[in-house]
Amino acid sequence: MEILHFVEAVHHPLEEQELFPKIAAHPLLSQGGPLCTYFRGMELDLAPQSEPRRRLKLLHEQGLPQASAYPSFEWLNAQNPLSLPMDEHELGHHLAEAIKILLKPEMREKYPGALEALKSDYEQLLRRHIAKEDGCLFVLCEKLLA
Repeated sequence: MEILHFVEAVHHPLEEQELFPKIAAHPLLSQGGPLCTYFRGMELDLAPQSEPRRRLKLLHEQGLPQASAYPSFEWLNAQNPLSLPMDEHELGHHLAEAIKILLKPEMREKYPGALEALKSDYEQLLRRHIAKEDGCLFVLCEKLLA
C-alpha cells in the first residue's frame, strides 16, 4: 500500500504538475532517443497494457466499483509524446483504486483471484514505467531543461 500511495499521491502528481508542463511544448520533445524508440516499439508490438485494461473492464462489468476519472491537463494531447507515460499514469490510477477496493475481505471473497492479478498487473506496469523514465524520459528532460 505504501508504494501505491507514493506513486499515486506523490510521484505522478509531481511529474504532471511540475515537470511535464515545463517540457510539453518543447520542440525537441518528440525527438526522443534510441531507448524512447525501443520502449515505443515494445508498446506497439506487445501491447502490455491491453491485458490489465481487459481485466479491469471485466471486473467493472461484474460490479467492481470504478475509480474516479483521471484528471485532464491543458498541456496534454494525443500527439504529444507525454501521452505515453500519461496513459500509464491513468492505467496505474485505475489499477491502484481497484486494488484498494479489493483489499477489503468481502471484496476479495466476491472477486476471487482479482487482487493478486491486479497487484501483478500494477507491479509489471510500474517496472516498465520506471525503466522508461530512467532510460528515456528523465534523460530527455535533463537535456531539455539544461
